[in-house]
Amino acid sequence: MKWAFPLTLLACVAVQTVLLDFVSVAGVRPDCFLLLVLFWAPHARPETATLQGFVAGLTQDALSGGPLGLKAFILSLLGFLTARLSRRLATEKPLPQFWLLLAAAGGAGLLSVGLLSFFLGPPPLLATLRVVVPEILYTALLGFLVLRVPPVQPKRTRPA
Repeated sequence: MKWAFPLTLLACVAVQTVLLDFVSVAGVRPDCFLLLVLFWAPHARPETATLQGFVAGLTQDALSGGPLGLKAFILSLLGFLTARLSRRLATEKPLPQFWLLLAAAGGAGLLSVGLLSFFLGPPPLLATLRVVVPEILYTALLGFLVLRVPPVQPKRTRPA
């Protein structure tokens, strides 16, 4: 069980770098690292979820070529908040799951744009919205569809 998160992170790297090129829409790809943190954090303590978010974000920063530490900060904050709030929110039904995914992806996108604007100066608003809004919607939709996939049950055989 202790290898589950590193193996999932490795699978996320493979999916984000290789497979999502085929399903990108107008160059926009969903953020699999954000979904990874959102799927793992509700089942972990806040400290563990923060560390998992930091590792996932640092991995994403290393692969993206963007400012090192930006996604690490955002995903560690998101992991902490998700772990703390997941015990208080009822998220078993599909509609609340979608809205929470949309809110988390939107919050991460807006925080990313806000931090980049603070350190690098404001980007053109329309060009930024053309990239950020579709990525937020695509990430929330992909996460929602992944949550709708029924879990695989192991086949049990009867002894003869």
